[in-house]
Amino acid sequence: MAEEQTPDLLLIDDEDDPFRGKGAADTAAPEDAGRIINMGFRAARWAFEPPKLAVPLLSAQAKAAGHMVASICRPLLPWKRKAFRRLLENHPLAAGITTVAMFETGLISRIIAEIREISPHTVIILGGHGAENSREIRALGDLTITRHGEGILAEVITALKNGTPPDRMPGVAADADGSLSIQGSLRYEGIQHVLRPDWSAASSACRRYPIEASRGCTFNCSYCGFPGKAGQVFRPAAEVVDEMLYAREMHGIRCFDFVDSSLTSDPEFMLELCSSLRKSGLRADWRCFARPDAFDRAPELAAEMVAAGCSRIFMGIESIHDHILSGMRRGMNRATIERGLEKVFKSGIKIHGNFIIGFPGETEMTVKETAEFISRRPFSTVYLCTFGMSPEMLELAAKEPARYAHLSGKPAKGWRHDGMDYLAAYNLTLWAARKINLSKLWPTAFSPGSNNPNHPPY
Repeated sequence: MAEEQTPDLLLIDDEDDPFRGKGAADTAAPEDAGRIINMGFRAARWAFEPPKLAVPLLSAQAKAAGHMVASICRPLLPWKRKAFRRLLENHPLAAGITTVAMFETGLISRIIAEIREISPHTVIILGGHGAENSREIRALGDLTITRHGEGILAEVITALKNGTPPDRMPGVAADADGSLSIQGSLRYEGIQHVLRPDWSAASSACRRYPIEASRGCTFNCSYCGFPGKAGQVFRPAAEVVDEMLYAREMHGIRCFDFVDSSLTSDPEFMLELCSSLRKSGLRADWRCFARPDAFDRAPELAAEMVAAGCSRIFMGIESIHDHILSGMRRGMNRATIERGLEKVFKSGIKIHGNFIIGFPGETEMTVKETAEFISRRPFSTVYLCTFGMSPEMLELAAKEPARYAHLSGKPAKGWRHDGMDYLAAYNLTLWAARKINLSKLWPTAFSPGSNNPNHPPY
């Protein structure tokens, strides 16, 4: 057997399990029953959920820079562990771990322990929301890349190959906790050409792939801690359609999820994209994130999206109360929301509605009104998300205490304001979900597990 070559970069993707182990920092593996349930959960996600976009983008950019790249998803599964250890025995120069879906130290600690044991000189590079937002997770690696990392990761690997250690690389800084980090891009800065994702780096049986038409967000909502807000950059519509055609030709994919923060924020781009999709003959089925005001500003948009293959929209509504919408800086009012929703409902596109419960200005009465609003409309599904306070929101509330009902406390779930605290908002969220489901005689409204006060971020 030919000797395997040493990869410059080993990319690793995983996600937190629903059942965690007990022990210091929850780093232990769960008990047998929990382990079995976790394996079933992972198998179901592998079969039915689209793969994440991060590793395929990172792999494509690193390969284009001339690096040898290997990848593995869910490396600690029993049927993956042997392959993982074999990859580590080749002593990769660096291991890049995406923490897009890892927010606790347990699983990632076990992955990193395996790397340190078998390939102790491998440089561990972290990226994604988990590492960005957790000092404990950052401390486990050698370097953290913040924001979008595919461009800067390729540069870091080049520097490592040239013998430059992370602490001497241009742009690397020591954080207050002593961990090293380097910034990636908010949108497409430093990336001359957006490459097609390297789907050979993903692992999924799902026949629906994610796709990205833009980065950033046009809007500047007060509750949002997304660093790329207040500015959105779109790729050429023809380039996006070409990527979809390539996925069909190479992988047989005809179903797509646009992962953009709000695909419809630029109606002119959307109309061009819809026109290009129709002319391409792709006949794709696709879903996206949007806001109701887009369909009020462009009355023809919903019909154009249906003709181009759109079947479902994750609609960011957040509130129906004008005083709360104003505090959120949503740039729309209830009348706009109702007109926009009506156009989409009439088009036949299914709507998943997203609402925030507990934002400053919320009361028990406003929650009841929100539940009634949802119950009277044909939403396909609804998420009721208990308000989580970002550090930026806390700073804003300190500057305008009266406007934000004297919001105070600790991000993300340790807040309180004149109307309620997090626990009261969470209980109202559960009540509203039950009320809506009883009125519809069907499970339509859901409180995501991340709402639970005992689920990170705390």
